[in-house]
Amino acid sequence: MYNTKYKCRYNRDDIFIETDVINEEEKDLIRDVLYREDLLHIFYIDHIEKTINFDLVISELYKTLNTCDELIECMQLCASRLISENIEMGLCIMYSYDFMYLTHKCVCSYLENGEIPKNDLVLLRNKL
Repeated sequence: MYNTKYKCRYNRDDIFIETDVINEEEKDLIRDVLYREDLLHIFYIDHIEKTINFDLVISELYKTLNTCDELIECMQLCASRLISENIEMGLCIMYSYDFMYLTHKCVCSYLENGEIPKNDLVLLRNKL
């Protein structure tokens, strides 16, 4: 259901090298493609199909994470920005482009160890 061994690539600086002859717009396009690939790999989805219901995937993940007070707090924060109390919607927002690499790291720690390193949680909260 969730790939805790996967490392996000879209946010890393080392995906480009100095000799790459591409402009910022092209870099953004490449990062966007990598983001989508990262999202698919995190949730063990082979490719995007019309039948994939991301809400269902998020709902299943929420059932696993709903005992983690720190992540629930982050979900509530994200939901409140949409003037919503739907914390599953907050979890969806946490997997948006700007936050996914931090969210994934925290979720992996929680799923593997039952806790999230304080520094990782601070980084996520500050970004949210």
